Amino acid sequence: MKPLFLTATLALALPAVATAQDAKPVPTVKQAPADAQEKDKEPKVYEVGTKVPEKVTLIDMDGKKTTMKQLRGKHVVLVWYSKDCPAIKSSGERLAATAKEFAKHKDVVMIAVNSDKNDLKDAQATKDAEGNVIKPFAKLRKHMKDKKINFGMAVDKGGVLARKFQAKTTPHVFVIDAKGVVQYSGALDNDPRGRKSKEEYTNYALAAVTELKSGKPVTVKSSRPYG
Repeated sequence: MKPLFLTATLALALPAVATAQDAKPVPTVKQAPADAQEKDKEPKVYEVGTKVPEKVTLIDMDGKKTTMKQLRGKHVVLVWYSKDCPAIKSSGERLAATAKEFAKHKDVVMIAVNSDKNDLKDAQATKDAEGNVIKPFAKLRKHMKDKKINFGMAVDKGGVLARKFQAKTTPHVFVIDAKGVVQYSGALDNDPRGRKSKEEYTNYALAAVTELKSGKPVTVKSSRPYG
C-alpha cells in the first residue's frame, strides 16, 4: 500500500405614488473581480460530481504542462501510481490493457499521476562521469521503459494534486468527463489480486468511460480503492 500524502446595479422599483423628490439614490453593488468569483466557486476537493477547474495542470517528467482546459472535450482517466507499490505491480497488466483499450478512442486519455516522494527524489537533471546529461526522474523513466508502460506519466511533487483529488492509494482511479466533472473515483476494477474469472470481472474505469461515451449516467460512481 502506498498512502499519498478558481457591476451590477440594483434597480429598486418605486411605488407609483412616489414623487421625484422622494426618490433616493440607487445603491450600487460591486461584484468581485472575475478571478475572485472563480476562486469562490472552486471546490475544496475534487470529489465525484464536482468540476475540476480548467487551471488545474498536469506536468510530465520533461516539464511539459497540460491544463484541464486543454483536455476539455475528452474523457480523462487519472491513475495514481507508484512504481514500487505491490498493488501497482499486481495490476500492471490490467492497467496496460485498459490503456490500450482507451487508446482506440481519440476522445479518451489515460494519465498516471505519481505523488510518491521516493519516486520523485531525482527531480533535477544530473551528469554522468563523461559529462552526459541524465534527465530528471531517471529511475522512473527506466521503470516505464522496462515495464513498457503505454500511458503518460505526470509528476505531482509535494502531493498537491493528490490532496485535491483525495487520492489515498496506488492505484486510485478517477474518471473525468468531457465537461470536466469527476464521474468516478475508486479502484481500477473488482479484482485486486487478479484472480477473478472473465465472468466475474468488472473494470470500473472502462465501464464508466463506456457509459459516458454512450451518453448514459455512470452506474458505479465510486468504489474502495485497493493498494
